[in-house]
Amino acid sequence: MSESATFRINIKTGEIEITGSEEFVEARINSLDEVLELISEVTVPPEPQIPTTTQAATSSNETEAETETSPSADDIPETFGEWMHQFRDDVNDLDKGLITALFVQKQAATNDFKTSEVNKSLKDHGIKLSNPSVTLNRLVSKKLLFQTRKDGKLKYFRVSTDGQKHLDTLKREG
Repeated sequence: MSESATFRINIKTGEIEITGSEEFVEARINSLDEVLELISEVTVPPEPQIPTTTQAATSSNETEAETETSPSADDIPETFGEWMHQFRDDVNDLDKGLITALFVQKQAATNDFKTSEVNKSLKDHGIKLSNPSVTLNRLVSKKLLFQTRKDGKLKYFRVSTDGQKHLDTLKREG
């Protein structure tokens, strides 16, 4: 008798779930290219945002400003030093953890990260945080990060929209 296996993918987060016997799951994984091709053809339209009459005039300007300032993968330089230089010098350890987390996340193929990756990046660049794990947990409690998955005891995180907006407030002026 073969054991039960699970393979998971979510369209919004890039995850698919396949559950069944090992042979069944393996067969589906082998045909995953076809599934991904089908998914890439399906686009989920964004939810329409209907501004109220008092917000109508300012809404489009705010949306354009948010689009320009929200960090995307294209906005983040390939080197950490260039990324870190975009932020003010007076950022605290919590903010340094968030800045590093977004950089590590955007470099990852899975668009998420684990605490050890953030810690390694900080150490590689000579930035010392007393306890990166506690820092990331505080960012989670402030809703600036959220957990995407758990592999055994290992937790993976992603920077939330609120976290990205907070980073925008930390950027240098000019």
